[in-house]
Amino acid sequence: MDWPMEDLDWSDADLETFGFEPRSTVVLQKSESHITLIKDSLEGKDEWEDWFNDALSSAPIPNEFHVVLFSRASPIFEEDAPVSYISVSRGTWERLTRFLHVHRGITRSIARQVACVTSSYEESKGASTKICFTARMSKYLPGDLALSVTYIPSTESIFAVMYGCNKDQMQIIESRVRSAGDRTKYPLLMIGILVELEKERLVSMADHLLDGFTLRSEHLENGSWDPSVDMSKEKTQEYLGLCLQSRNLIDHMKAVRRQVVKLLAEIEEFEDYISSHKQGGRAHDGKRARQFKKTGAQMKKRLHDIINEYDGKMDECNMIVANITLAMQTVWNQIAMRDSDLNTRIAHVNTEVALDTKREGIQMRSIAILSMIYLPFSSVAALFSMDMFNWDAQNGDSVVSKYIWLFATLAVGLTAITVYAWYHITTRHERKADGDAQELQKKIGKIV
Repeated sequence: MDWPMEDLDWSDADLETFGFEPRSTVVLQKSESHITLIKDSLEGKDEWEDWFNDALSSAPIPNEFHVVLFSRASPIFEEDAPVSYISVSRGTWERLTRFLHVHRGITRSIARQVACVTSSYEESKGASTKICFTARMSKYLPGDLALSVTYIPSTESIFAVMYGCNKDQMQIIESRVRSAGDRTKYPLLMIGILVELEKERLVSMADHLLDGFTLRSEHLENGSWDPSVDMSKEKTQEYLGLCLQSRNLIDHMKAVRRQVVKLLAEIEEFEDYISSHKQGGRAHDGKRARQFKKTGAQMKKRLHDIINEYDGKMDECNMIVANITLAMQTVWNQIAMRDSDLNTRIAHVNTEVALDTKREGIQMRSIAILSMIYLPFSSVAALFSMDMFNWDAQNGDSVVSKYIWLFATLAVGLTAITVYAWYHITTRHERKADGDAQELQKKIGKIV
C-alpha cells in the first residue's frame, strides 16, 4: 500500500525526479506589510542569490504569500517537455524546497501523470504545523501543469510552486492572483486557479472538436450528398478520428470531474480542521475561520459551476459520437441498399442469359437430331444418284467417271467456304458478346 509521504527532508531520490535547467522564473510575493503584489523575474544564479538574501534578511512576516512559477522547457520531439523539467539549478531548488516548505508528495503527484488532488496535514507542537496540497493536470493533453501548496497556520503564510508554465499561463495566473485581492490569504486559492486553467484547456478542446463536427455536419444536413463521394476513405478516416478524439476527451473530463468533486471534499476537511484547531488561542482565529468559510463557500459554488460545465461539454462530445455513429450507419445502409439493387439486377441478367442458353440448347439439340437422322440417308441417296458412277457398266467401261476430280474439287471448296463463313459469323457474335459484357461491367462499376 502506498502510504502518504511524510514531510521529511528531500533525499537524492526525490531530487532526481526533476530535471534542472536555469531559465526565466517568475516569483509573486505579497505580505501583510506589502499588500500590493510584487513580481520578480529571476534566471541567473546571482539573481536567485540576491532574492534569497533579501527574503532571509528580515524576520518572518505574517500572512506571507509566495508563488513561484517555473517556466516550461523547450519541446522534445515536437511534444511538451515534462513539468518535472524545472527552470532552476539543483542547488537553487534545494534551497527553495526548504524556504517554501515544498512537500515531497509533489514528486509522487508528478510521477502519476494523470489528474489528481492530494492533501497532507502534518501536525506537530509548536510553529511547525503544515497543511500541504498537491495537484496535477493530465500529461496526455498539451499544456499540463503541476502545483504544490504549503500553508503554515501559525504564521498564516502560503507558499506555492507551479510547474511547467508557458508564457500565456504565467500571464493568466498573475492576472488571477492580482484580481483575487484578500482571497490570496485562502490556502486553496492556487488550486482553484489550477482548476480554472484545466477547465479552459478541456473546454477549448471540446469547442474545437464541436466546431469541426458542425462544419462537416452542415454539409450533410443541408445539401445533397452521395455516399460514394462524401464518405470516401479519407472522409471516413476524418470522422473516425473525430469520434475517437471525442471519446478520449470525455474520458479526460470524467477524470478531472472526479478530482473536482474530491476537491470539494478537501475544502470541507480544511474548513473543519481550521475550525477545530486554534493556534495558541489567538483572538483572530475565529475571524480567520469565518473568512476561510466564506471564501470556501464561494469557491465551492464556482466548482459546482465548473462541474456543470463539464457535464454540458461531455454531453456535447457524446452528441458528436452519437451523430457520427448515426451518419456511419446511414452510409452503410445506403451502400447495402445499392448492393442489394445491384445484386437484383445481376440476378435478372443471369436469368435472361440462362433462358437464352436454354432456348439455344433446345434448338441445337433439335438440329443435331435431325442432322443425325437425315444426313446418312441424304448422303447415300446423293451418292447413288450421281452420274459419276456407272453402275451398269459393260465389259471395258469404267464404273467411275473421269470427271470425279471435279466433284472432289467442288466439294472441298464448298466445305472450305462453309467453314470460313461459320468461323467469321461465330467470331463476330463473340466480339459482340464481349462488348456487351464490358459495357455491363462499366455500368456495375459506376453503381459501385
